[in-house]
Amino acid sequence: MAIEKYSKPSTFYLSSKKDFFSSNEPLLKKAIEQNQLYANQPKRACCKICQSRLVGDVDFSSHGVGYIFCEKCNHLNGSYDDTQSFVEKMYMSEDGKEYASNYLDENFEKRAIEVYVPKVDFLITTLPPKKYKILDVGCGSGYFVLASLLRNLSAEGLDVSRTMVEFGNSQIRHHCDSAPLKSVDEVAFFDEIKNTDADVISAIGVIEHLREPQKFFEAFRESASNYLYYSVPMFSLSVALENVFSNVFPRQLSGGHTHLFTEESIIEMNKIMDVSSIGEWRFGTDIMDLYRNLTVNLQSNGVSQKMVDYVYKGFGSKIDAIQHILDSNHSCSEIHVVAVKNSGV
Repeated sequence: MAIEKYSKPSTFYLSSKKDFFSSNEPLLKKAIEQNQLYANQPKRACCKICQSRLVGDVDFSSHGVGYIFCEKCNHLNGSYDDTQSFVEKMYMSEDGKEYASNYLDENFEKRAIEVYVPKVDFLITTLPPKKYKILDVGCGSGYFVLASLLRNLSAEGLDVSRTMVEFGNSQIRHHCDSAPLKSVDEVAFFDEIKNTDADVISAIGVIEHLREPQKFFEAFRESASNYLYYSVPMFSLSVALENVFSNVFPRQLSGGHTHLFTEESIIEMNKIMDVSSIGEWRFGTDIMDLYRNLTVNLQSNGVSQKMVDYVYKGFGSKIDAIQHILDSNHSCSEIHVVAVKNSGV
C-alpha cells in the first residue's frame, strides 16, 4: 500500500507569489494572450493521456478555451492540440527566455531549500535506504537538482530551455562547484531518458507541459531506471473558482496548463507506464486561490484595508487548516507520486 502524505504550509506561497495579488491585471492579460494562442491551434481529437477519442460537447469553458473530460480515463483535456509551434512559442522561443522569466529567482537557494528539499525528503523517506542517482527531466533552473545535492544524492538535470539551464548552473556552482544541468532539444530529451543510468527519473511539474507525453512514457519504460517521481496539477476547486471569477488570473488552468489530471487519469497513466504507486503526497492552493479571488475582487470594489484585514483574520489566517480538508479528501490542486516499475526491484 502506498505511503500517503497530506498538506504543506502556505507561508512560502504568500511570500513568493505576492504578485498574484498585486499584479492581477498584467498576469490575467498574459494568460488570456496565451490562451488565445492555444485556441488558434487545431482541435484535439484524442485524450492527452490515454489517446481515446474525445466525444461529446465541452464540459465547460474558461478564459476563452473549452475543456472536456475523457470518457475512458476522466482526464481533463483542453479542446486544442499542443502543437509543436505552440510549445516552441511557450517554452523555447529565444532559447526559452520568455518562459524562463517566470522562474528566474534571485532567492535561488531559499527557494530550493524551502520548496524543493521537502520534495526530496518525501522521495528519500518513500524509497528503500540507498544513495540514489537522480535524473531530473524538465529541470528548469535546477531547484530540485540543488535540493537533491544538498541531501547528498547524485543528481543531474535536463531541460529544453538553454536560458534556464545556464542560469541554474551559474547558481549551483556557488554551492556545489559543479554544473549538473544540460540543455537539449526535444528529440534528444527523450533519448537521454532512455539511455540514463539513473536509479530515479524525476519529473516535477513536467508531464503536463509535454507536447507528446506518450514519448515520455515510452522512454521511461525503456530506461534502466526503476523509480519515477512526478508531480502534476489536478482538477480541483481552483478550476471552479477560475470559472466563476473570470476577472482574476487563472493559476491552475491557463497558458502551459492545457490539461489537468484526475485521480482516475493518474491511475491510467501509471498503468500505461507499468508502474505502481508507493508514495503519494497531496496538497493544494485551492483555498489560497479562494482567498486571492476574494481579496482581488474586494480591492477592485474599493473596500478599505481594514475590511481586507478582517477577511484575512477570519478566513485567510486559516487557509492551511481548511486546505487540509480538501487535501485529505483527494480533492486538491497538486499531487506528488513516487512509483516503481512493476518489473523492477
